[in-house]
Amino acid sequence: MRNFSLNFLALSLGMALTFQVQAAVSAQQQLLEQVRIGEATNRDELVRQSLYRLELIAPDDPQVIAAKMRYELRRGDSAAAKKIWTGWKNYHQVLMCIIRP
Repeated sequence: MRNFSLNFLALSLGMALTFQVQAAVSAQQQLLEQVRIGEATNRDELVRQSLYRLELIAPDDPQVIAAKMRYELRRGDSAAAKKIWTGWKNYHQVLMCIIRP
């Protein structure tokens, strides 16, 4: 009986952690979609707010880095975009996100 309780507890904990990870990933995907919508409709405020939240969730994600660079370039601030680019180590991952947003 004790073994069953421990197995049930471990299974419950594992499922709870899985659901939290899935929720974070879906929130990140939703925010990235908001960035794309904001870019397509020229709503910079939506893009800025979504990027702020994405930086809190996944600051080192290549898609987030690419979106921040696109935002800065759209604003005409190439110095800020270059600073983001030079601060990132995995250039090829960001480059692929810029090519295929």
